[in-house]
Amino acid sequence: MPGNLQTSQSRILDAAESCFERMGVRKTTIDDVAAEAGVARITVYRNVGNRDQLVLKILLRVTQRFLDRTRPRVLAAPNLAGAVTELLLSTVSAARRDNSLLLLYASEENGEAGGPISGAVEPLVAMYGEVVAAAVERFPGELRSDLDAHAASEWTLRMIVSLLTLTSPEVRDNQGLRRYVETFVVPPLLAPNRARVGRAT
Repeated sequence: MPGNLQTSQSRILDAAESCFERMGVRKTTIDDVAAEAGVARITVYRNVGNRDQLVLKILLRVTQRFLDRTRPRVLAAPNLAGAVTELLLSTVSAARRDNSLLLLYASEENGEAGGPISGAVEPLVAMYGEVVAAAVERFPGELRSDLDAHAASEWTLRMIVSLLTLTSPEVRDNQGLRRYVETFVVPPLLAPNRARVGRAT
């Protein structure tokens, strides 16, 4: 990508993130983003595409930034169960703190799933898959033999969206969330001899 185009795209994406945080994903228009970036409306279209493409670019950008920060902590876990638990808990906790993540992973009406993430499942599975694959490689034999890293990544992503959009009293605090993840979410991924979840080896 030529330098000027890359600079313009980064400037527009920065502006879009600011608008999403301030006004919400649904209410933000291309005109809002253009005004925030100090460029013409046509410049937004030329650099990042239409509104749906813009939202997807932000979703992937925010997710990659988050995963880059989180990966070392995930891979520092003592086993695969701990690594997947850390990835799930870190994502949900970060999204609850950061409107950029929460508004992109969950729709803004009635807490229902959908919106931007529905058009980005495969890229997101691939992004999470890089982290999950590294954990699977680090802890050989701990993933169920009939699963691969891609399947584990897709399960992890679906559980993240579910936990963010279908909040129940049991998972509203960090302790309850950890207990739920360790009891119900992670065990289906593990080989029978690794059924015990958590940081204990």
